Amino acid sequence: MTQSHNPPAVVMKAFTWAYEELGLTPQEAAQILGISEPALKETALVGFEADSPESEVQVAFIKMYHLLYAMSDGDTDLMLDWFAHHNPHLDVTPKNACNNLAGISYVSDYLQSTHGDKPLMELSFVMPRSTEQAEVEMVAR
Repeated sequence: MTQSHNPPAVVMKAFTWAYEELGLTPQEAAQILGISEPALKETALVGFEADSPESEVQVAFIKMYHLLYAMSDGDTDLMLDWFAHHNPHLDVTPKNACNNLAGISYVSDYLQSTHGDKPLMELSFVMPRSTEQAEVEMVAR
């Protein structure tokens, strides 16, 4: 994914949507990024520089979320259940594995391998269509 097509604020919004959908708290999200919760709150509207380590982790987490979303056909309950319970193939709870970039990549690689031959398209983030819809859609190009 090229960052130039996705402004930092949009990446931040997509990351926020993804971690909230998976039941993570802002404190847990900050830990994933290696920053403090106040630092996460301070960047909530503007995001991180596109070439920053935080942005790299955000994009990886969004991709992992996108894979999980696709595999569960958007079933939030199924996603939450899978994310929060021990996975014998990974030998870890996915939520616990996703505490840094390496862990997120580990979970993503597993999801990609179970997704079969269907390659993940480049992601682009689109703002919600309505105020009722609090999600950021992830649209494959």
